[in-house]
Amino acid sequence: MQLKINPTVLSEAIKKVEKVVKPKHATPILQGIYMEATKEELIFVGSDANETFRYLVPVDGENVDVIQPGKTVLSKQITDVLKKLKKEITMILNGQILAITSARSNFDMNTFDPEEYPKLPSYEIDQPTFSLKGTEFHSIAKKTMFAASESETRPILTGVCLDMSSDCMNFVSTDSHRLGKVKTTSTSDKELKVVIPAKSLDNLIKTFDLSVDVHVYCESDSQIIFRNGPLVFYCRLLEGNYPDTSRLIPSEFKSEMKINRKVFLEELEIIKGVSLSTDNGKGGVVKLHVNGAATISSYTAQTGKGQSVVEYDSIEGEETEYDISFSAKYLIDALKAIDDDFVYFKYQGNMRPFVVAPCESTVDELQLILPVRTY
Repeated sequence: MQLKINPTVLSEAIKKVEKVVKPKHATPILQGIYMEATKEELIFVGSDANETFRYLVPVDGENVDVIQPGKTVLSKQITDVLKKLKKEITMILNGQILAITSARSNFDMNTFDPEEYPKLPSYEIDQPTFSLKGTEFHSIAKKTMFAASESETRPILTGVCLDMSSDCMNFVSTDSHRLGKVKTTSTSDKELKVVIPAKSLDNLIKTFDLSVDVHVYCESDSQIIFRNGPLVFYCRLLEGNYPDTSRLIPSEFKSEMKINRKVFLEELEIIKGVSLSTDNGKGGVVKLHVNGAATISSYTAQTGKGQSVVEYDSIEGEETEYDISFSAKYLIDALKAIDDDFVYFKYQGNMRPFVVAPCESTVDELQLILPVRTY
């Protein structure tokens, strides 16, 4: 293998795939990044066996010029060096020794045997199961993945459930204390129900180009593929039956309060600081008292007490005065996931789950939170 490459192009390629590479992976070959040069393109692959990024760079004779095709696996030490080089890079592979030249810098570095690198699944990715705009994909992930569980006690709850029918797609996540849901129109006539690891979606929105469409391929019970321009992501699906969450979402409420999302959020974050000692800093329990205004308060013997009054825009329903306590962190996360200026706080009883939803949105979405018993 022999090639010349623009350092910015090479650094960008490495950064696209290295997010899932673990330097201390139990399988040594997966500690590196697979690189293959053909006359048409450079192929970069990073993987931890469960998640895999594949990135293609076209050979254009200007930014990339392949003199001799070949393949290798670059160690972390090599990629660390390559990302720091600022002038055109020449790479020549002789056996498993990679000679790197850039301006005044020269290196001869050991590589891994590319024949030992795991082969990617051979799925056809010509016709996607469905497609989303990059911004829409980001929005759906942002509004759901944070509500997934971080505990491996019930692994299925660490994912986002995609339930797709011929006319709609439901994305749902829950950790059994809160729930995030987005419903959107289906772009496919297929039906499927899969659970995608939430951490995989987090990797995707941090890596994908959101100005480019995201194409999703799901032809297997164990694997799902996402394509975003020249970047392809392979991911193992979570196994098991996702719980039926539809029965958890109420359809009727005792009252609906319309309130400014940004103001509500700012005051919650202030009061949260007082409340953290009540649950060892996990999220802070606060109390909401609605009676002509929305009063957020917290009291702890260790810290003291504090309260903030937020004027609501309107309130409707049979109960316009009530108290309810909940995790400040959960409501803060929910409010951050919503993009609208105003939200509805939908109340159905002081020990019944409440719902927060945007007042005006092009997306059918909601956040559900379970209250807690307190003072």
